[in-house]
Amino acid sequence: MTTDNQLNEVPKLHSVNKPLLKKVHCNYLPVRNLPLAVKWYSELFGLTVRKCDDTGAILILGDGQWLFLLETLDNRTANFVTNQWDGENYEMFSLTFEVENITELHKRLRENGAEVEPLVDHGSCGLQFKFKDMDGNKFNVWQDAPTS
Repeated sequence: MTTDNQLNEVPKLHSVNKPLLKKVHCNYLPVRNLPLAVKWYSELFGLTVRKCDDTGAILILGDGQWLFLLETLDNRTANFVTNQWDGENYEMFSLTFEVENITELHKRLRENGAEVEPLVDHGSCGLQFKFKDMDGNKFNVWQDAPTS
């Protein structure tokens, strides 16, 4: 039987000189209807569809990263609830997308009926907003502040 003390213990690890994880290559998103989700993501964001079949879909972001869309069997989203971000019981997003024209994307999402929060200027941290896709997956969008 595991005790609370055992759950809070951090095992002793050997440190490494450089990170062993290089980058995030792909992300997986749950969707309810694969063909509709592929259409939504590819047309709204201009993503290239690399593959779409009964095993899921792969869409390619502007930097080459892959976004996998997979049909969920139990209507889950990639969101989770935390007290460690923006107040108690905050519905947290799982991804932040970096963009080059945040105002255009914000406008495009609103015009296409997405649930979109206001665009916020965080000064030297840039511009951000949050939105949900057609399946309720919540995301953050960020654009770096201009450099002088």
